Amino acid sequence: MKLYDFPKSYQLFEEAQKYLPNGIYGPRTPTFLTFGSYPAFIKRGLGCRIWDVDGNEFIDYMCSFGTNLLGLKHPKVDAAAKKQWENADCFTLPSDLWLPLAKTIVETIDGLDWCVFGKNGSDVTSYAITLARVYTGKQDILLAKGSYHGSHFWCQPHGQGVPEEWKTHIHYFDYNDVEDFKRVWAEHRGQVAGVMLTPHRHDAMRDQELPAPAFVDAVNALAKQDGFLVIIDDIRCGFRLDLAGSAKHYGWKADIQCFGKAMANGYAISVAGARRELMEAAKTIFFTGTHFFSGVPFAAALACIDEIHSSGAIEQIRKMGTLLMQGLEQEARAHDIQVSVTGPPAMPYMTFADDPLFETNRFFCGQAARRGIFLHPHHNWFVCAAMQESDIQKTLEVASECFKLTREKLGG
Repeated sequence: MKLYDFPKSYQLFEEAQKYLPNGIYGPRTPTFLTFGSYPAFIKRGLGCRIWDVDGNEFIDYMCSFGTNLLGLKHPKVDAAAKKQWENADCFTLPSDLWLPLAKTIVETIDGLDWCVFGKNGSDVTSYAITLARVYTGKQDILLAKGSYHGSHFWCQPHGQGVPEEWKTHIHYFDYNDVEDFKRVWAEHRGQVAGVMLTPHRHDAMRDQELPAPAFVDAVNALAKQDGFLVIIDDIRCGFRLDLAGSAKHYGWKADIQCFGKAMANGYAISVAGARRELMEAAKTIFFTGTHFFSGVPFAAALACIDEIHSSGAIEQIRKMGTLLMQGLEQEARAHDIQVSVTGPPAMPYMTFADDPLFETNRFFCGQAARRGIFLHPHHNWFVCAAMQESDIQKTLEVASECFKLTREKLGG
């Protein structure tokens, strides 16, 4: 099996460090992967495949960090975007797709009566906590330890230059732990504006964890009793598990819901929406951005949602993800390696036993990348509707070889 090399990628990465902090900042740097086993720059993509600047081809299980739901360069989505682009993209006022998309979102997502649009997930999660504070007249927000809700100061997990005061009213509990949630709530009783949760636990560098029904019920009941709001950050899961929203899928009684990533198949747009009772509070909030009103992503989102409706995309994603998860477990057993494959089939992830520093995972995923399968050692993966059984079979053939190499590395 031919192994990939990345000379052009790393030459460009080295040069980029002269012009940009760290060359590539944030989690897309090759230093967050297995350095030397992944490319640094992508040239093009189609369906579930990407090609790097050295011409190497990959089946991409990161799906552009979750934005690629239907497949890259999806013809219907791109045609709709191009049609709007021919009219122009960013105007002084919203395009004529502003209302049609708002109506589509409200009619599609369970529990939404109105919505607002942003550009990325951080925009709308920050809007959501602002709305909760205005509506309740309280300040405190409860978050699960380790959950990622964006890059804005109030929720940024790391980084320099963020004053502690930005997190004064943010308090953390353990996901899926009813007693710890009640403890943190009790410590701030009377001051809690809302709790923000991902639909299931998908933190980086750990197994995924589905919400326990008892935990869901406890959060829903306490919110109703105390009057704080349940905010579901559906940025990563949204449109992958249930077109009506992941809150409905898992049973959360959401007051506010946030979406982005896959809603336009990669075009830059996000949305927050809420119940009718919160509309008056929303009217007092200042929320804007020049590119929040760009028309092209609105056209893409309308086409994407319509295609999810009509094509059975979610069912295809679930089917392919199930084949992948079952196949990885079988291949690991065949090589006498203990792994944990977790998450819903649309968003699988795999870790190795006795691998606290993820060294084994980095080795396995790096070997897979050098053979054309793009997995991430630290972050949950994604499945897109463009994937077929032949793609899963090729992935499992590569995985078998990588498990063999991993077994040898572990001394088996």
